[in-house]
Amino acid sequence: MKRETSRRYYLEHLAVLLVVAGLCIVLLHTGAWMSLSRYFYDNMLKLLPEPTVADITIVTIDEPSLQEIGRWPWDRSVHAQLVRALDDLGARAIVLDLIFSEPDRVRPESDAALVAAMARHGSVFLPVHVSEGDGGANLKEVMPHSSFARAAAGMGHVDVELDEDGVVRGLYMRSGVGQPWWPHLSLALLDHEDPRALPLYPARQAYAARSGVVRQYYRMVPFSQKGEGFRRVSVLDVLYGRAAASDIKDKIVFVGASAQGLGDVLPTPLSGRRGLLPGVELNASVFAALREHRLLRPLPTPWVWGLSLALALIAPTVLPFVAPRWSIPVVGGAVLGVLLFSYTMLYWRQLWFPVGPAMIGALMAYPLWTWRRLEYSIGYMRAALERQSLHDDLNQRLVQQARLDDFLVWLEQVMPVTAWRIRPAVPGVPNRLARSEGGAAVPERSWQGTRGRHYSMIHDHQRYELSLVWNEGAPTPAQEQWVRAMIARSDALPDHADNHYDVVESHIERMAAQEVQQQALTRFFEASLEQLRDGIAIADACGCLLFLNTQAQEWLGLTQRRVAQLSLLDIGRELVLSEDFNWRAILCDALSSGRAQLECRSRGGLDLYVDVLRIRAGQHPGEVLIVTLKDISEVKNAIRARGEMMDFLSHDLRSPMVSLLALAEQSRKAPLEPGQFLEQTEYYARRSLNFAEQFLQLARAESVQQEDFVLLDMLPVVESAIEQVNAQAVQRQIRVEFEYDLAEEVWVNGNHELLERGMVNLLTNAVKYSGAGRDVSVKLYCAGQRVHCRVQDHGVGIEPDFLQHLFKAYSRARSAGGARTRGAGLGLRFVKVVAERHGGEVQVSSVLGEGSVFTLSLPRTALS
Repeated sequence: MKRETSRRYYLEHLAVLLVVAGLCIVLLHTGAWMSLSRYFYDNMLKLLPEPTVADITIVTIDEPSLQEIGRWPWDRSVHAQLVRALDDLGARAIVLDLIFSEPDRVRPESDAALVAAMARHGSVFLPVHVSEGDGGANLKEVMPHSSFARAAAGMGHVDVELDEDGVVRGLYMRSGVGQPWWPHLSLALLDHEDPRALPLYPARQAYAARSGVVRQYYRMVPFSQKGEGFRRVSVLDVLYGRAAASDIKDKIVFVGASAQGLGDVLPTPLSGRRGLLPGVELNASVFAALREHRLLRPLPTPWVWGLSLALALIAPTVLPFVAPRWSIPVVGGAVLGVLLFSYTMLYWRQLWFPVGPAMIGALMAYPLWTWRRLEYSIGYMRAALERQSLHDDLNQRLVQQARLDDFLVWLEQVMPVTAWRIRPAVPGVPNRLARSEGGAAVPERSWQGTRGRHYSMIHDHQRYELSLVWNEGAPTPAQEQWVRAMIARSDALPDHADNHYDVVESHIERMAAQEVQQQALTRFFEASLEQLRDGIAIADACGCLLFLNTQAQEWLGLTQRRVAQLSLLDIGRELVLSEDFNWRAILCDALSSGRAQLECRSRGGLDLYVDVLRIRAGQHPGEVLIVTLKDISEVKNAIRARGEMMDFLSHDLRSPMVSLLALAEQSRKAPLEPGQFLEQTEYYARRSLNFAEQFLQLARAESVQQEDFVLLDMLPVVESAIEQVNAQAVQRQIRVEFEYDLAEEVWVNGNHELLERGMVNLLTNAVKYSGAGRDVSVKLYCAGQRVHCRVQDHGVGIEPDFLQHLFKAYSRARSAGGARTRGAGLGLRFVKVVAERHGGEVQVSSVLGEGSVFTLSLPRTALS
């Protein structure tokens, strides 16, 4: 009994150690409780040595400067005057923390004056910023204009890193878009101050990211109370000669904004006492710490993990060996030791060790160790087991062993196996199975050939070897995986459930079995619901969402993270209902009658069939509503396409046939001249053929795949289309003008025939709807990463209210030219389908009586 008690004691000790270690790992991995680490870090900064700032002066653009000189931005001549004044006062270096990214096109002489002043001084430094591009899609580097950049002695980035609490504690010494080209502005200044010293923080071009910011050498700034000791001089004092020469001469001058709403003000660890810190002062603080090698560096991650685990496990390791009255002092000493270790590393090695995970682990050791002594846990586990065992029929079926007979029936009738046999894995052990082989008779060598496979399985506490001969060749990986799943389902391991030395372990074993069953049930239902092609949403009696499968999230534009914050009413906001339906009324109907159904659309444009069903799900969660979403977009599109096609067949395609029959009937009554009869017959036949040809071309365009595309030049595509339409244009006395630039690369990935036919359709319409003697202009050019083909006519134009329907099938504008331009309305629809299949678009602008402009835009492909 003593041995069992001792064993339990050490097992509990080990369990506490593992829990503390696991908690520490979770905190390290998730970054939780980082606020605690930051709190102690911010307070430790006050105890660090103060940097030297005697030779640093900050010239501020403050509120009086703005009131005196005028609103921002100032004329560049003011900045030029400031630089000259600082130069005359003997400034050693000037850092202009101002953005001069664009030239002054109104007053270019001001730019010239600033450039001259910078060149005259020779030690002026300018910042580089990283900002979002157009639309916020890409990042770009905002650099000083080339004239200022050439005059500057150096440039560097001034971007900082905000922690999760919105406080600036550090920055990267190297940064850039695609490569870390730019040093920090303070680093560029330091390199200029001491060019003979070894370069700090060299850029490493380990990789390149086209649109992302690449940053290296993260360092933390040791903000200190002495930051208030910077000499501060107003711009007005410098410009008007009121600044003392001792404040500027042989000093490094940082020029920047401090006025409210003008400059960038940043929260720092000392913001609570000093308020927000201007960016220019932050840069000065970085430079002061950098040149004295006092920038702080986070401890490498492997060291943080290792030291955190070691320090966190000190308290739970010592607690079992001390008296209970010493437990709290031991934990308190461990916490103080973590803080002392972190401060020592910060003071002597300029390394920051986050104390949060280690402190939390040490603090949690005491309640964890005490909790293991609480007797009421046994009663709680017993009650929990009783509650879980009330309805565990399905749970047991999910985890219970499959019968060997079922295993063999499935193996013979479903799996593509020629023969099978089961033999004991240990030679000499009798085979106690009723059936040990089956299938067709095969030679002995087949069991060891390419079709033979062998698997280990357990049945009735005995290990066997299952041998299979597959029908044809080696089995596929999926078939192998399924056989192993069958074996895992039918395996039965020895049961040691009764071999426990105390009641606690017995309850733990029962709890583990129930947990396995519950997990199996949860995984079973989650996997089943996730694999459904329909969207499923389950809500409780109060309308709160309990479950939303992936399909429903995608269709409704929701994320799993937001499910706990949404209700069933929120789903209605993502659905577009007709005027006859109201989402609240639908839910009320489902609660009253047990079921409600409707058809609607999602905000993403999908046609959905919604089925709301009310069911009873036991005591917990009780009554629930199950919302099933079915995508019926294909059915709706098919119905719409069928209606449009029937209209086309019944009218446009049928009309020429009726005309031919009428012509034949008229010829019987009053025979026409042969030439006239053949001309009209040919006209109606060609019209029918044209309708059918356009219909087939549209169907081909809709079925084309990008796998069929090749790299092609748009210039010969457009030239070929112009040649095909030229005869028609000459007949109507219309000249087609083609404008292009041979130096531009107008290459795209596409289908030559479809693109050519699309251009022919645009050109044909332009010629058809233009008056005689008027020109049609075609322009092929590049703009950004797009290739544009613009066709402009000077014809009748298009009604403004019809532009939105122009590219729909079987639709034509009323101003399209009358009977002489009759058609099926498929030409422009074909152009739009071709453009979309190629990842592009077609745009149109038109003015009645003046003409129309169609522009086909396609993604440009660069030649490697």
